[in-house]
Amino acid sequence: MRSPIPWIALALAVGVMLFILFSPTKTDTVSLVSADGGDPSIGEKERTLEIVTLLPRDAIPAVYNPQFNAVETANREYGDTDLVIGVEIGGEARAYSIPFLSGHEIVNDTVGGQAIAVTW
Repeated sequence: MRSPIPWIALALAVGVMLFILFSPTKTDTVSLVSADGGDPSIGEKERTLEIVTLLPRDAIPAVYNPQFNAVETANREYGDTDLVIGVEIGGEARAYSIPFLSGHEIVNDTVGGQAIAVTW
């Protein structure tokens, strides 16, 4: 029987290569101050945090022409505890599935004649 070590070494090499390829492309430093705009050194320390950008610009596609299920279909496919973002404007209602939004993060839509952006 062959030793699994070459396969483990190959998997490790591929993992390192993927990490290098998809490592953060941009970092920014942000200094936080007290919420009331006062001197952060009084009762609160200033903290410096690093914001790391993991995905390139426009890596998560927005939805510009959302398609919706009929109520009967939605009632069969979704349970009572499935999470949605609900919007009702001018008597027109929409429900945006949280699992769907997790893959797109923004849906551009028109509800009740009003242009909206649903974000997650």
